[in-house]
Amino acid sequence: TLNKINMLIKTSRFGEIEIEENQIINFPSGLIGFSEDRRFVIREDEAASPFRWLQAVENQALAFVMIEPHVSVSNYELELTKDNLRKLKAESIKDLSVYVLVTMAKNMEDVTVNLQGPLLFNLEKRLGLQFIIQDGKQSTRHPLFGDKIAGKSSAASAKSPAEAPQAVSD
Repeated sequence: TLNKINMLIKTSRFGEIEIEENQIINFPSGLIGFSEDRRFVIREDEAASPFRWLQAVENQALAFVMIEPHVSVSNYELELTKDNLRKLKAESIKDLSVYVLVTMAKNMEDVTVNLQGPLLFNLEKRLGLQFIIQDGKQSTRHPLFGDKIAGKSSAASAKSPAEAPQAVSD
């Protein structure tokens, strides 16, 4: 059996957190605009559900908010190549979890998601990849509840919960 190696990492958002070595997800190509940071952990916070955090291991100030795309859009399709799957050591797309990055805002209706650059995770192999959809159909700033609240009165729009994660820039 593998020994669990615990390590403490400092984060500007959560203070010092304890992670297990086997929770670290490697992004061999980094993320767009953040190519130096290759190692991340996913933080789940019940209070902030369905949002999750992607926290850089070596860079305490770097954390992204992400969400599963179906929360925002009902029909989100990815066409992956064998090469994409190979980079993630995946047999099929079923081995992968897909998330999109969220840009937070003071008002919930101004929150957007980046549908053009989804993050693909092979959680079993602890590998991640930011995938860029080239067809021009997906927006980098799609309203979070875009097609879910379209056509409803603004009174029905989600109110920003006090615990919702705030903007990621420190």
